[in-house]
Amino acid sequence: MSRTPEQIRDEWLHDLMPPGAIERSPDGNLAKFLQAFAGPFALLESDVDGLAREISPGTAVGLLADYEAVLGPDPCGRDQGDLTLEQRQALAFQRWVAGAGVTPAFFEAMAAAAGYTITIEEPETPVHGRVRCGTARYGTSDLRFLWIVTLPNKTTGLECPMQRLCPAQTTLVFKYAEATN
Repeated sequence: MSRTPEQIRDEWLHDLMPPGAIERSPDGNLAKFLQAFAGPFALLESDVDGLAREISPGTAVGLLADYEAVLGPDPCGRDQGDLTLEQRQALAFQRWVAGAGVTPAFFEAMAAAAGYTITIEEPETPVHGRVRCGTARYGTSDLRFLWIVTLPNKTTGLECPMQRLCPAQTTLVFKYAEATN
């Protein structure tokens, strides 16, 4: 929280000036002299407070265009059209921290940040040694890398970012909750 010039002046008067020999009154000449220097300090503190909100693309306003320029166009096309400031901030933040972890919990949190609730199932691998029924196997070890993602509907726009961010060996299968109702 930034301070006012008067608060800075008063702090300088009482914390930096020795008591007794120098008048420390807010109406004195020294206070008026210090007031001239306190104004730029207050402005600097205010600017620093403003920049603190710009440190993350999720809260940035003044630097949001710079974050978007660094990120470039969205490979999934989610930045097309007229987006509100909040939507632009959410998209930039999601792309800025997108590689933070590629686990089912990460994708569930990513969907929650976009306003959706999803579930991800990792089915048990039906591999039992070398058991075969005829010529077909019951399953292979590749099924260890299958995630079944249940999305609320087909318009969430989460399929592309999930495909781009999922681990290389993982196969995502999408199903939709509205189709099962």
